[in-house]
Amino acid sequence: MKVFTINSGNVSEGASVEDVKIESAEITFQAISVGERGRGRKLATLPVDQRACVANGEKGYKILTAEIGKTKSGKPKLFSENKADDSKCIVVFRTKIGFRGGNSHTGDRLGVENEGEYNERLAFEAFPGEILADGEIAQGTAGRMGGGKQLVAVMPKDVVFRTGYSGRLYGGPSAHYYLFDGQKIVAVTWEERTASDIF
Repeated sequence: MKVFTINSGNVSEGASVEDVKIESAEITFQAISVGERGRGRKLATLPVDQRACVANGEKGYKILTAEIGKTKSGKPKLFSENKADDSKCIVVFRTKIGFRGGNSHTGDRLGVENEGEYNERLAFEAFPGEILADGEIAQGTAGRMGGGKQLVAVMPKDVVFRTGYSGRLYGGPSAHYYLFDGQKIVAVTWEERTASDIF
């Protein structure tokens, strides 16, 4: 499967792999990390077999393609790809949050739910991905000013998915919609999607 990183609408091929240290055991392993350390936060790691990594200049290593296996304890781990599979891809979601806001990861837009004459809200399909790692980011020392999720997930081909952002966005879009076509991920805002009829 191809590996991509999505940073709130910006899509890039591959994902950064970093060394993670376990100080108490004096062990270092390679992993993709999402989320943060600290109060109100959670750092999640997805281990990566070193043989699946390629050089990434001064930034260390990255992974471009992978297949999913298991660690000795039965948790997900990424290995070198033996057989190409374009029916799905692995996505690292480094999703932002607005100031004093949050974020969301969903499927496609369903429409508008009416909750009263002046209170309408959008409805969305469930997130269509299989989550491999689930981290949390936050704002403020105690993590209470705002917070949201960052994920690593397996996403299916030809299924629309979305990242949404709340809080103060200072003119930025409140969501992006994505579609994996087997080769690349297309990312657009709702306005760009409806104007272009791209999917």
